Parts: sequence; structure tokens; C-alpha cells
Amino acid sequence: MTGAAGGIGIGISDALERHGADVIRTDKRATAGILPLDVTDEQAVAACFEAIGPVTDVIHSAGDLIVGPVADTSLAEFQSASDNNLLGAFLVGREAARRLGPDTSLTFIASQAGFRAGANWGIYCAVKSGVMRLSEALAHELGPKNIRVNSVCPGSVDTPMLDDVYSRLGTLSGEAPEAIRRRYNGVTPLRRNATAAEIGDVCVFLVSPLASYVSGASIPVDGGEVSA
Repeated sequence: MTGAAGGIGIGISDALERHGADVIRTDKRATAGILPLDVTDEQAVAACFEAIGPVTDVIHSAGDLIVGPVADTSLAEFQSASDNNLLGAFLVGREAARRLGPDTSLTFIASQAGFRAGANWGIYCAVKSGVMRLSEALAHELGPKNIRVNSVCPGSVDTPMLDDVYSRLGTLSGEAPEAIRRRYNGVTPLRRNATAAEIGDVCVFLVSPLASYVSGASIPVDGGEVSA
């Protein structure tokens, strides 16, 4: 499990453990119970897989959010977003593809932003769409080995990272963060944000035998926002 120290990563790891999984948590921010892993470091990713040994499922949740107009995005900001989201997915996905055996799974945490673009979300939409396409390609490549590959695509999830995004969007628009939250909830059919545990529940399904014929899917977990 990558990105296990983040809000969504914690929710996924906890959900898996509630259902009896033995979860190996990794994150760039190593704390008690979490192995250090920078998913943008090719050698570190390979070494982590080697140290852990055989696993039945890999969930890649590490990533970062970027908001703002494309015209105001620096090259360094673009490269950081690409590295933390798409490069990390490539390195983890490639290593998983090399090491996973039959009857295993690989799940990427992408975003509903990967389905369509919007103002201030251009860079994030682009890199998360890339993660989804990578996931689909790996599903084709690994399917003959009975390795299932899917993407989970959350919408707005109540985490500290989302609170920071509301603040940054407020700086751009002049709105209060709480007003931005209400506006985003207003276009979501369920009229609320997800909890990290709800994202975790979908991941529990995907690694379970109940999802034995699910592969190549990009599953929105966004309260219906992408269809609104």
C-alpha cells in the first residue's frame, strides 16, 4: 500500500485490515508502522518490492493535488504534479507487473478528475487521466496471467488535503473555503463529500474474490458527480 500516511491511504489501509488483510503500509512520510518509500525514486520502488517479497495485491494511493489555471502553472509545478502522480504510478505499476503472480490484483487510486477537465483542474485532470490509461493498458497486458488491474476514481473526499485545496481555490476566487465546499457539494447528486473509509470499502471489494471478473475498470466513487 503506497501513500498510506495520507487521508485516503489511511482509510484504505484501515478498511483492508478490518476485513482481515495483512497490510504493508508505505509512504514518503515514514512514521510508526509505515515503511519509507518515495514512489518517484526508481531504485527505491524496486528495493521496496524486493524487501517485502511476494504479495497478493498492490494498491497505489500515493499522489498529490494541484489546482490553478494552466497559464499560471510553472514548469516546476507541472513536473512535480506529473512526477508525484503519473511517474509514481508508472514505477509502482511496472514493478508490480514484473513481480505479481497469478490470481493477484493491482489497484490505482486515480480521480474522477480523470474523466473530464475543468477550470483550475487542468494539470491534475491530465495526470490522473494518464494514470487511468496506464491502468487500462496494464489490465490488457497482465490479464492473460490472471492479474486484475483497476482504477478507483474518488471525487471530493474529506481529508486534510481537500481542506488545503478549498483554501487554494478560495485564494484564486476570493470565496471562503466553506462556500467552495457547499458549491462543490451542490453539483454532487449525494450532496456531500465521501469519507476515506468509503474509498477503502471499494478497494476491499476489488481485492476480494467478489471482484474476480473485474479488470480494466475505472470506477468513479464520487457520489454521482461525474454523471451530473
